[in-house]
Amino acid sequence: MYLKKIGIENIRSIEHLMWEVSKDDAAGWHVIIGDNGAGKSTVLRAIALALVGPREAPALRQDWNDWLKRGTNKGEIWLAVDWEPKFDRFSGKGNKPSPTKQNVNLTLAIMRADPATVVLHVPDVIPAADRHVWGPGAGWFSASYGPFRRFSGGDKDQEKLFYSNPKLARHLSVFGESIALSECLVWLKNLHYKFLEGDPEGDLLEPVKKFVNQSDFLPHDTRLESVSSKGVRFVDGNRCEVDVESLSDGYRSILSMTFELIRQLAATYGADAIFAKDDPTKIVVPGVVLVDEIDAHLHPTWQRRIGQWFCDHFPMIQFIVTTHSPLVCQSAYKGSIFRLPRPGSEEKPAMVTGLERDRLLYGNVLDAYGTGAFGDVAAQSDKALEMLERLAMLNQKELTEGLTRAERQEQRKLRAILPTAASAMPEDDE
Repeated sequence: MYLKKIGIENIRSIEHLMWEVSKDDAAGWHVIIGDNGAGKSTVLRAIALALVGPREAPALRQDWNDWLKRGTNKGEIWLAVDWEPKFDRFSGKGNKPSPTKQNVNLTLAIMRADPATVVLHVPDVIPAADRHVWGPGAGWFSASYGPFRRFSGGDKDQEKLFYSNPKLARHLSVFGESIALSECLVWLKNLHYKFLEGDPEGDLLEPVKKFVNQSDFLPHDTRLESVSSKGVRFVDGNRCEVDVESLSDGYRSILSMTFELIRQLAATYGADAIFAKDDPTKIVVPGVVLVDEIDAHLHPTWQRRIGQWFCDHFPMIQFIVTTHSPLVCQSAYKGSIFRLPRPGSEEKPAMVTGLERDRLLYGNVLDAYGTGAFGDVAAQSDKALEMLERLAMLNQKELTEGLTRAERQEQRKLRAILPTAASAMPEDDE
């Protein structure tokens, strides 16, 4: 399945938001940008809540009053879902939409029942979401990952929801900081044990290792070396063997999400169905994956290529990610860029289009900041601006009255430090 439309009204800081993409552009890299406090996390949490549904949402133990925009009595999240007949199955009795009309809608409302009580409410929609996204039928895959992606350090009580509420478990970490993605390490070790026992389920371990060890994934040729009872071991760029939990935050952020995503996809579609038969470097099943702050802990070179890598190797997945980095936007040529308004402004949430979008996709970082899509960002520090002003003064003095030897040395030094601002005039060798 894929999301074609997302509507959010009166949820936390979001008064009204409408996001829409075409069916052809659904799978790909969809970026949401905005200032701190603009509501990026709120958007992802609202989508995740609607995908989880009212049956499992109470296990989150949320105060729904906190979800309503101040001064309102009703908030609503609305999704238009495009389903794939080959993968997504309806459950229960009743007709299903024609394959030629593959949209199904679902709505989840948060309503004030009385001054002290706020509840989840489901308006009547046909077919009911209990028969598709919220139901037990095959497919309908979605998952969410918060900004604190790690292997350990989570709340053990909340992590029990991985067993009691499996649909909710795929989205848990986006709702708070207390969830670690530790289940994927247990899963890898179990695959190792099953492989040793001759259990066919263990045959998935080797494809997972090859998938992670593709040369264009982890920086500096870091590789998954082994999975055993002793742990999950990597060889890093210095050729040192280290436990996965001893890798840097950036590695753990991406690896924990990747392992957990593969684990959940295998659980949903079957271990033998997720990899392309003719290309084991690709996972070819559909779904919706939300990632908050995808750029967290990543070096700029990794920020630039992480989206391209996920789209190349999960070509049927719709990634919806938030970021503060213009480099992350460069992978959205197959996807979209959506900007949230600055807090306190009169702007409206909207897609970034036209020349502004092209500069984010194909320009450099300064081009991206120059669009205003990331707000009014100073490209240089206050000290650098002082140096620029001094260089301009020296250049002007050079033209009108000449420079002393000390001033000329200072000018040369400033031109070396600030090459883009350096004068094109030939320098005197004096």
